[in-house]
Amino acid sequence: MNRLARKIITVLLCFSLLGATFVFSTPVFSETYQQQIDRLEKEKKAKDAEIKELEKQKVDPQKQVDALNSAISAVQEQISVCNAEISKINGEMSANKKRIADKQAEMEADKLEFKKRVRAIYMSDFDSNIKILLGAESFSDFLQLTQLTASLSARDKAMIEKLTSEITEINKLNESNQKLLDSQVAIRATIKAKQAELEAKQAEITKVINQIDAEQSSLQKDKNALQKEINETRAKQRAYEDSLRRSSTNYQTFINHNTGFQWPVNGFRNISAGFQSNDSVHRGHHNGIDISGGGIQGQPIRAIADGVVELVSNSCSHNYKKYGNCCGNGYGNYCVINHGTIKGANYSAYYAHAQKIIVSPGQKVTQGQVIGYVGTTGWSTGYHLHLGILRNGSWINPMSCF
Repeated sequence: MNRLARKIITVLLCFSLLGATFVFSTPVFSETYQQQIDRLEKEKKAKDAEIKELEKQKVDPQKQVDALNSAISAVQEQISVCNAEISKINGEMSANKKRIADKQAEMEADKLEFKKRVRAIYMSDFDSNIKILLGAESFSDFLQLTQLTASLSARDKAMIEKLTSEITEINKLNESNQKLLDSQVAIRATIKAKQAELEAKQAEITKVINQIDAEQSSLQKDKNALQKEINETRAKQRAYEDSLRRSSTNYQTFINHNTGFQWPVNGFRNISAGFQSNDSVHRGHHNGIDISGGGIQGQPIRAIADGVVELVSNSCSHNYKKYGNCCGNGYGNYCVINHGTIKGANYSAYYAHAQKIIVSPGQKVTQGQVIGYVGTTGWSTGYHLHLGILRNGSWINPMSCF
């Protein structure tokens, strides 16, 4: 091999390596970011559904807790009433005990005085009573002294009997109070047992609610983390799209000066499926051309001429290759622009399979304006722009315009 041949091969290899470097150094494709966002949004939606389901599960337990709180409050009121009644009975019993003690002290003093008199009589001469009686100056005095001596014993006896009767009555009252007290204590014990049972049920249900709250909190954290990841991915997507817009300015803009139409994707001229292509996918029913090429993913789609946006379909999230009809009658995300009358004929163009369309119906666009980004939504087996052109309402080969 001569030196010239080696130089030619070296140059070709350099261009080959440069081309390879250009293709493989492309950042993560914007549609990949969109897929990540769609997946994350789906996961976030699932988390949100779980949170709402858990909220529903809390309704019945919370109602039970509320009912138990009401029941516990009622029981506590009953306990308060019992405690007040018990305090009242205890107070009455204490007062009665004091009365008994006072009566007993009074009776003991009278008994002591009575014993002293009996002892004095016993220790005196046996005829002391007679002497007392004989000391009377008249018969009338004698009779009075006789009655006085008899009444002394009768009075002491009556006094002691009265005290004894009062003590007996107070003891009976205390016995009655004790029965009431025992009854109230028993009722209070029953009510407290009921309260303990209700509080145990309340604690059990509250535990379930707390577990649900903990699960909700965990799910909310997951949801927040997903939202953060979504925001970060969207930021990366915007940065990537900005880089694509900047890089697209490096591609030469192609305008056919005979027709006045501008090529819709700068720098990408490969046609992977032509008009009425008879390949295995289109079978002769392809009403446009498919513009593709390495690195076309996310590239700006530009209006081929001035016009007004007639229709926008932007709801397809399936931005990946598919082998069947999907979204927008197969077009995926697409728009239709009426480019008006050009050289005596009315032109409309379909821009299909976009990652997303960024114009709105009724919006006026100018030639070369970015209207969306290349994707693979709808019935699409790879990243490309499907461009279909209607002239006076009939499909034509778009290549005739370029």
